[in-house]
Amino acid sequence: MKLYTSYFANAKALAKANVMMIGIALYPPRWYQGPSLKEVAPTYSILKMTSSDEEYTRRYKAEILARMNITDFINQVQRLANGRDVALCCYEKPEEFCHRQLLAEHLRANGIQIEEFVAKEPVHELSLFDT
Repeated sequence: MKLYTSYFANAKALAKANVMMIGIALYPPRWYQGPSLKEVAPTYSILKMTSSDEEYTRRYKAEILARMNITDFINQVQRLANGRDVALCCYEKPEEFCHRQLLAEHLRANGIQIEEFVAKEPVHELSLFDT
């Protein structure tokens, strides 16, 4: 299993590459019917009550990542993947600040290989309003 990060609007490219999406957002899009691991999603408080990227980062690391059992998390991802490659997905595009970058950094620091999914061919991105 290869582990990626990506974003929901990249669903068509992920499907074309046979990469399974696993949501890591607190509130995935309505059209998304796949599995979610909300234990690594930012809390409502982190999302709505932080005033800067620095505060968001500090709180996400202290409130989510510090409590995370990496072995249990990876085992859960592997069970959901059932042998397929996986992309941990949230909303933001790769160049935008978001928690999946913090999660990926934390996983890499603990010996887990993970990278941002890049489509080999351009594929039309889904709108968050596509059904």
